[in-house]
Amino acid sequence: MFNYIKNIITGLISLCEGLWVTLKHFFRPSFTLQYPEQRPVLPLRFRGRLVMPYDKEKNDNRCTACMLCVKACPNNSISVEKMIGEDGKPKSKASKYFYNLATCMFCNLCVEACPFAAIVMSDEYELAVYEKEKLNLELISEKYNLTGPKEKWWASKFKEE
Repeated sequence: MFNYIKNIITGLISLCEGLWVTLKHFFRPSFTLQYPEQRPVLPLRFRGRLVMPYDKEKNDNRCTACMLCVKACPNNSISVEKMIGEDGKPKSKASKYFYNLATCMFCNLCVEACPFAAIVMSDEYELAVYEKEKLNLELISEKYNLTGPKEKWWASKFKEE
């Protein structure tokens, strides 16, 4: 009989503890966003897809086809074709910059390896597509414009020049 009453009391205590946790969280503000109506505020260091920002001051991108990003990429997601001059020699400018989003693991090693800040991980996170071919991007022809805090951060890298 004593065990029976003891079990009832411990059950009521555990029920009250569970209700207390529920009530405590019921009156706190919600963590959930009503996506897609509400968008998350992304931190500056967020790693979205790779982009090559278009420099408005230079009217061009900053890529010199040094190939350091290609060497740094562990998945070979990047390939670069150098521009060929009229004399047949390669110039220090990229004519094509191919990026395979399907194999990219967003490690940011390519961005860190680039000495000219020619590439940046953007704030884009909705990357789903129906056709696999749409995951192969050519970044130079995009002429991507950064916006928001990431644009200010990127522009601040060239103030010293």
